[in-house]
Amino acid sequence: MKRNYLSPKPIALAVAMMIAGNSAYANQNVTILEDVVVTAAQMTTPTTIELDPKVPRQPLPAHDGADFLKSVPGFSIMRKAGTDGEPNFRGMGGSRVNILADDQNIFGGCGQRMDAPTAYIFPEIYDKVTIVKGPQTVLYPGHGSAATVRFEKEQKTYDKPGYDVHASGLVGSFGRHDEVVDANLGNKDYFATFTGSNSKSDNYKDGNGTEVHSKYHRYSASSSVGVTPDNNKRFELSAGRSNGYAAYADRTMDGTKFLRENVAAKGQIKNVSDLVEKVEFQLSRNTIFHTMSESMRGNPSSYMDVTHDTNAARLTSDLNLRATTKAKVGLDYSQSTHGGNMPGMGALAITDDSEFKNTALFAEITEELSKGKKIIAGYRGDYWSVIDKRSSMSSDTAGQTRTELTNSGFARLENQLSGLQNTNSFVGTGRSERMPDYWELFSNRRDGIGNSGGSNYTNDNSALMSTKTEKTYQLDAGLIHKSSKFEAGISVFYNQIKDFILVDARNETYTSGAYYTPTSRNIDAQTHGAELNGSYALTNTVKFNSSVAYVKGKNKTDGLPLAQLAPLEGRLALAYDDKKHSYGALLRLVAPKDEVAVGQGNISGQDVAKSGGFGIFSLNAGYKPNKKTLIAAGVDNVFDKAYAEFISRAGASVAGYTQTTRVNEPGRTAWLKATIALD
Repeated sequence: MKRNYLSPKPIALAVAMMIAGNSAYANQNVTILEDVVVTAAQMTTPTTIELDPKVPRQPLPAHDGADFLKSVPGFSIMRKAGTDGEPNFRGMGGSRVNILADDQNIFGGCGQRMDAPTAYIFPEIYDKVTIVKGPQTVLYPGHGSAATVRFEKEQKTYDKPGYDVHASGLVGSFGRHDEVVDANLGNKDYFATFTGSNSKSDNYKDGNGTEVHSKYHRYSASSSVGVTPDNNKRFELSAGRSNGYAAYADRTMDGTKFLRENVAAKGQIKNVSDLVEKVEFQLSRNTIFHTMSESMRGNPSSYMDVTHDTNAARLTSDLNLRATTKAKVGLDYSQSTHGGNMPGMGALAITDDSEFKNTALFAEITEELSKGKKIIAGYRGDYWSVIDKRSSMSSDTAGQTRTELTNSGFARLENQLSGLQNTNSFVGTGRSERMPDYWELFSNRRDGIGNSGGSNYTNDNSALMSTKTEKTYQLDAGLIHKSSKFEAGISVFYNQIKDFILVDARNETYTSGAYYTPTSRNIDAQTHGAELNGSYALTNTVKFNSSVAYVKGKNKTDGLPLAQLAPLEGRLALAYDDKKHSYGALLRLVAPKDEVAVGQGNISGQDVAKSGGFGIFSLNAGYKPNKKTLIAAGVDNVFDKAYAEFISRAGASVAGYTQTTRVNEPGRTAWLKATIALD
């Protein structure tokens, strides 16, 4: 009989926090915790979703940025083990989903995507997560063609000495426990912040009771200090560090180091003139040091280190061109260097293998055409310089430099419908041109031909010069309705992708611990789909929520289905909330997936096989003893179903563990979370 236990020690912490919330701080001004448990995110404005990462979510997210996005219709998370999944939106993965932390790009280091950018993000230490669907903005570095995801820290301002603190503790099945603190203080002249997170879990078991090699531990700390000379100026210095380890069920190595160090300086000056409403600047440095190793499997001598260092600068200005016209213009610059070593071949020192430089100019204009009607349009031009720093023994483009100018733009009309009260419509068209990333140019080869060294062990057929930029031409449209009892949103899209960068790993597999290098090649593709969500207040205390996500696509060049498109998915949720007690149920339904292209996909992974449909039922409850304290609990996968997502890595042979076709999801998972907010 399978049993999942909650550790008593973190539960005691949660209870202590609840008691503290009832007594010591009873007379403080407090932050009201509006939501209890989020089960499905809704569009807040056209093409945009805003999320509060400090509110509990079901299913229980891991500590990283990818799993946090599970509740957003259209997102699928590629399972590798207990953590470090990779987000896929509308069938688009890798750098097509632009991940930003305080508007800084974070790039992983592993050539086989062991550490996706979201692996270095701890969602709860941020204040807001904003998702822009499709190529409907040009404002941010990285410029995702499928979506832009911003994890944002909103600095508090104080007219008099004050503080605010967010703290939480979580315990769950499989030895899971999290601790998070986000503290801010300041007055009218200065401010300071501190954030810290710790998350740890043992191996989980799937619904069959089979243990999965999946344990992890991650921790982070960051701080910032700043001054506010007057109401119009703010300047800030910040630094952060995070690290940890993670076991993987999809490959022959684990991640034994995920070190990220970050320093940044930023400033803001408002009300510069009648024309210039605001000027902002940011300088940042992010360094990644990642180690892949077999030490967690008893072989510490087998390891490999990789680094990815990024220096960036950003300058933006908000302009009031006239009463009805506003603009945001800016400049981005970044220099990103990737390196690594090969201890197994005697190369212990880390040497650089590539360098990406990018300079971008962008502008986005909003014109109020009339009351309730506006048009937003933008353009972004990126100049790229990419250097192959590999040796001539491992690359046929060693020492060569590739330069590109990519052009992206969009236009969107937003209109408040006069014939349908409380309803906004939008329609937009966009073109996104994406430069191939490190994994498409350097980790993969351009074709299936190898030299005398053997194609399975070398990268000699470089993709640097032959892989074209990817151009997405997309139409987005939708409606948003909000009234006292009923909220609904629909977002539809259709695109044609010219020179889509397909990663083709057919006939390539792990053999004797060495992997064959997949092919990066250009094809023409097309996708279309929709996301729908709605909520209806049945009574003052009972609400019904639902969402549906659908995407379909075709590889037009090969005459195959486009790989890595998630199946049709729907969610139904019913919740009771009287502002003190709450109860909720969530049913997630996923259709079978028969259209596959086995061995094809993107830098994150490739299609494994067809998949069956499944339904997962989960329950949650909450208690608010006062306005600043929340106790939430839940059981995910109540019926302990054994299942795997279609978007998943293939299960690897790990000594002591059962190999599965895909990496199976966790079985029944119980959790308890206590949150306190003070100001």
